Amino acid sequence: MTASGTTDDVFQADDRPLFILGCVRSGTTLTRDLLRRVPGFICPEETHFFRWAEPFRTPLSMHPYRKNGLLRKHREIDGVSEEAFQRLVDRSRSKSELQRGYITEFARAKGVTGPYRWFDKTPQNVYAAALIAQDMPRARFLHLVRNPLNVVASLVLGRQVKVPDIHGACNYWIEAVKIMATMGAACPDRILTVRYEDLVADVPDTMARILAHADVAAPAGLFSRGDAHPERELWLEALDERQLRVVRNRCAALAAGFGYDIEADLQRRAAG
Repeated sequence: MTASGTTDDVFQADDRPLFILGCVRSGTTLTRDLLRRVPGFICPEETHFFRWAEPFRTPLSMHPYRKNGLLRKHREIDGVSEEAFQRLVDRSRSKSELQRGYITEFARAKGVTGPYRWFDKTPQNVYAAALIAQDMPRARFLHLVRNPLNVVASLVLGRQVKVPDIHGACNYWIEAVKIMATMGAACPDRILTVRYEDLVADVPDTMARILAHADVAAPAGLFSRGDAHPERELWLEALDERQLRVVRNRCAALAAGFGYDIEADLQRRAAG
């Protein structure tokens, strides 16, 4: 036992993880599913361990770890029992220890016996990107970004995440890209930004870039162009004129930095 009361083997997870972060509805699930094809590169369901701002082990911080029904379902899928998880929560001193301990339990539950690398796909963990970078100094980050018109449309439609307030939907995108811009300035070598549109246009090339960034080897021929469908352009029908003006006014300047021209998109819609 260590002085903190944890056994050494609780935290065996490799210390070179990849964190997939950014705005929800930006292709993080597709990317996770593609990366899971890589032998020895494992990822649980979304963990949300770093999502909430309250300091770990303070009273307000514990509710999501103990009571959140969706996260309980994720643990069930991962094969990690509630008893094992609560032991991890009780024995972990920090969010990073909980994350690493969970990966170790997940690997055991899935019968992983040899060496492995791991990654986490929880886009909302973007809110603690700086903490992750400090606590896991060898971690790398993948920032996925998508045209805010389609992100906001998806959130307003609410098929996965429902955000009926147009400004709230915009804020999902704005806050994520602002945080990652700051992170990119602080540690540019650790962050790779990938546009969703580039991923679906050329899956093999984009996945090669992601794996090179994570320093993970993969067999040839693992990905093909048929692994993703083209962008559906949901915004063309999902957003009304008022909502489109809000997205343009609030997101256009930031979006231009990623090569998106929202004004031109709206002009094409008006003309067509």
